[in-house]
Amino acid sequence: MRGFREAKSGLVISLINSISVVKSFVRESIEAEKHLAIQKEMTDNQLRIRSIGFVYDAIKTFIEQIGVVVIILLTAYFVLQGEMTIGMILFHVMLFQNVAAPIRQLHRIYDQINNALTYAEGFFDILEDDSQVESIAGISSDNLKGHIELKHVDFTYPNGTQALKDVSFTIRPNRITALVGLSGAGKSTIINLLVKFYAPDAGTICLDGHDLADCDTHELRQNIGLVLQSNHIFSGTISENIRYGDMNASIDDIIAAAKKASIHDQIMGLADGYESTAKSLSGGQQQRIALARMFLKDPPIVFLDEPTASLDAIASQQVKKSLDLIKKDRTVIMVSHNIAQIIDADDLVVIENGEVVETGTHEVLYAQRGKYFEIFSAMSDSLNLDKISQTLQG
Repeated sequence: MRGFREAKSGLVISLINSISVVKSFVRESIEAEKHLAIQKEMTDNQLRIRSIGFVYDAIKTFIEQIGVVVIILLTAYFVLQGEMTIGMILFHVMLFQNVAAPIRQLHRIYDQINNALTYAEGFFDILEDDSQVESIAGISSDNLKGHIELKHVDFTYPNGTQALKDVSFTIRPNRITALVGLSGAGKSTIINLLVKFYAPDAGTICLDGHDLADCDTHELRQNIGLVLQSNHIFSGTISENIRYGDMNASIDDIIAAAKKASIHDQIMGLADGYESTAKSLSGGQQQRIALARMFLKDPPIVFLDEPTASLDAIASQQVKKSLDLIKKDRTVIMVSHNIAQIIDADDLVVIENGEVVETGTHEVLYAQRGKYFEIFSAMSDSLNLDKISQTLQG
């Protein structure tokens, strides 16, 4: 029954998240049929469980009544034999009923507990899973330089998808390293491993010569900044969202961070300024709020995972200026399909199907005419650079 409820909940959540797609393709009837089918299966399963319960209750009642009949027959026999009075018949029947009632109550309690445990099973699995507890104590991550080394790293997601196979490369401190590859190559997985959202199945990841697994997780993340393709904006004001980078920051610190992220002027143009609701901002503005949050945190290591992929050209250009400031004097690991950002990187790591196939600078890898050359050429063709060049020259 628990499986049916989880499937039903998953289907409802999926429908809510994709409601615009369903409506745009006019597939309401198909989705309704899916929900009706799983609801029917769940109802049938519940009816089977109830039917079995009724049969079980009937058997218990039948056995109980047989017990009463047996007691009456036995006591009647003893009365006829002169070994027992008629009053003893009633006494034994009442005694049996007094014993049977608590037993029936115990059965009801057992059924209720069993039903409750069905829903609580997943909760207990989480409580008892020690592997999900992050290590707090460990090697201090203060004064990080950002020298990162991956040695023969393998990783498979819980669903069985192997994302990385024998990955080995080195990220040098105070340099920009771009992870290049097609979608699904494993670039974002590497970022997730470096932030310790997951642990590798095999191999080691070293940070400044120490095994990442031995580093204090909370302290590590305090020294790491993460900018994603779509950053979460909390309910509340703009100042509260920026202050998330440093909870002790003053309003002057927040304004300075916003200026670095090229969002200060637009914030001041709002009716309530920094006290305006952050959720009312556009996608590009919210991305720059996330960057301001990063500037306020001021970490020595920054991970950029497609930070401009979902933005328009003007917003991307504004965010790029902010990113250029973030990259200065920091160790930066960047995932991007943007040619300009890739060319700006000091080092490139080319990944294909979860394996590192090439490493080096843009000039060296382009001259090798290998996988990077193939990816870079495809990016250039998609931009139609020849046409753009003719337009600019004209």
